[in-house]
Amino acid sequence: MTCQECSPSRLRLFSKRLRQTAALMVGQPDYDNYLAHWAKFHPDEIPMTRTEFFRNREDRRFGGGVETGGFRCC
Repeated sequence: MTCQECSPSRLRLFSKRLRQTAALMVGQPDYDNYLAHWAKFHPDEIPMTRTEFFRNREDRRFGGGVETGGFRCC
C-alpha cells in the first residue's frame, strides 16, 4: 500500500461511507443525501432541519406522530 492510498482525504471518505452504511443498516437515512437531493430538485424551497428530517423519517418508519397517537412498533 502506498502513501497515496492512505491519504487523509481517502481515509475521511472511507470513514464517511462506513458511517453512512452503518446508519442505513439500522434504518437511519442520510441527511446529507437528502440535502443534495433538495438542492437539485427543489432549489426554491426550504429543506427540513436535521432534527425535523430524522423525526419525520422515524415517524414514517414506525407509524408515530400526532395523527396516529404516537409511537407504535406493532
